[in-house]
Amino acid sequence: MTSTRKQLEQLELLRETFGARVVSEKLKLLVNVEHKSLSRSSEVERLHEMLCFMRAWPDSPKLLTTVNRMLRNFDAREDLRRFAGKLADTGIAGTDIRFRFYFVTARWLAEHWADALRIDWEQFDAEDQLASQLRCLTLFGERAALEQFEYDVHEWIDQMRGDGETDAVFLINRYSALQASESLRESLFDALDPAFHLSPSTSTPSRTREYKRPKSIQYQKEKISRNGIDLRQGANMRLRFEAVPVSKAKRLVDLAKSAMVSRLRDLDAIAYANANDVLRVHCKQGIEIVLFGMLPERRYFLESEYSYLMLRNGVVVGYGTGTGLFGSCQIAFNLFPTYRGAETTELYACVLAVFKQLFNADTFSVDSYQIGADNEEAIDSGAWWFYVNMGFRPRDAGAMKLAGKELKNAKTRGYRTGKAALRRLALSPLFLSLAGKRTDVLGPVCTDTVSLGVVNYVSQRFGSRREAGEKQCSQELANALGVDSVASWSADEQLMWRRLSPLVAAMGGVRKWPKADRDGLIAVIRAKGAAHEAQYANLFDAHKRLRQGVARFAKKVA
Repeated sequence: MTSTRKQLEQLELLRETFGARVVSEKLKLLVNVEHKSLSRSSEVERLHEMLCFMRAWPDSPKLLTTVNRMLRNFDAREDLRRFAGKLADTGIAGTDIRFRFYFVTARWLAEHWADALRIDWEQFDAEDQLASQLRCLTLFGERAALEQFEYDVHEWIDQMRGDGETDAVFLINRYSALQASESLRESLFDALDPAFHLSPSTSTPSRTREYKRPKSIQYQKEKISRNGIDLRQGANMRLRFEAVPVSKAKRLVDLAKSAMVSRLRDLDAIAYANANDVLRVHCKQGIEIVLFGMLPERRYFLESEYSYLMLRNGVVVGYGTGTGLFGSCQIAFNLFPTYRGAETTELYACVLAVFKQLFNADTFSVDSYQIGADNEEAIDSGAWWFYVNMGFRPRDAGAMKLAGKELKNAKTRGYRTGKAALRRLALSPLFLSLAGKRTDVLGPVCTDTVSLGVVNYVSQRFGSRREAGEKQCSQELANALGVDSVASWSADEQLMWRRLSPLVAAMGGVRKWPKADRDGLIAVIRAKGAAHEAQYANLFDAHKRLRQGVARFAKKVA
């Protein structure tokens, strides 16, 4: 009789083989391993990854039903329970997760899985710092006891937490109750960098349960194409954007947050995703992109950023961000290891097409981190070559020369770029222009430099009186644009008015703009605080005088 390990190996050999003949063989092998025990933790993980892949690229309804059942019951497997300790932090259902979550993520976990979240004191490195802050987290009448009795900080928390309340939930709730701004609360908490332990339950985040059954399934009937793709053609693929109602959008936001938690990651653009700005984009071949705008108070000063999930037949296969302005977009693209190699370029083309349409962009860039700067995972995966093979190129003269040499060497049979060379190549971002090459795009126009210009202006004019200075700039902008009052605007629109007014003041000359341009500036500022931030990017880019003014200001500061 063939061993369970051999059957697993046979399944892996058939992973990307499709068609009527092989379906029955896959089903037979799946049924054979479903209730058999594997002898190694690595084999359990391999089976899990195989099932996840088959759910994204299924052969038939019967096979998909079998795969879904096996994943639904995966945490009940005897071998999974036996190796749960060794499989900790894999994100597989039934295993522990330990990570230093952002405050906003930790609070979300506490709201949904209060009984499962605890502090991992063995990995907590800032007990002294927490002890010094503890008196700020207690009532006035308790502070004398804190000063008199010498308990360790975790002993104090154990003493103060309520019945049935974990130490993590207590700490999170006390920081949430601080009489301070949300940003200050988060800064204080994140400075502690506490380690958390999330115990598994039937509903805690896991890669195993990351599934959103689509309206229709794209069954794979033939070999998965690994051919390269023409991004210039792919960028113009037909897409269908669909706004998601808030009730459903909240579930999608939770799906995105769970995808990060189960992979021991945290991303601002997902942690602060806005349920009022969620879009589903139907691409092709079972591929769907879900876009998440950011909460208005968390948005960038100038750029517009959307995070996204990539779904293949309802399976989350990757995530990333697109940051747009100046008719350009910087894309971060992360395909999860389980799905790498299968339709990777096809998925990337879908993402690029989505942001081309969302931001009306004709220029795209990849930052240095994505291709390997301080990112060994990108070096190991050869990320630089992935983008160069699709047409991306550096713009820096030295980097262009180095890239040209590497492209020439690659024509030599058997040549492989060394890691040292990849690290040098990764120091310069890559660009792809679908139209003529422009310099007024994100990257060459540095928004951080614009922010520095605001710092200089506010410092010179107001010094430490910054809040008063912002208020004065707001009033001056209202006078220049003929706005009597913003009181009837939404709170988020008023927030953006205050935030952007020092920049407009620093640029100068707005009072002399034609009325149409002044009215257009009002629309841009209000759009920055609207529910759908992509509208702001499009209005900004269409406002020629504003766009050129900001670019000139950045160049002047630099």
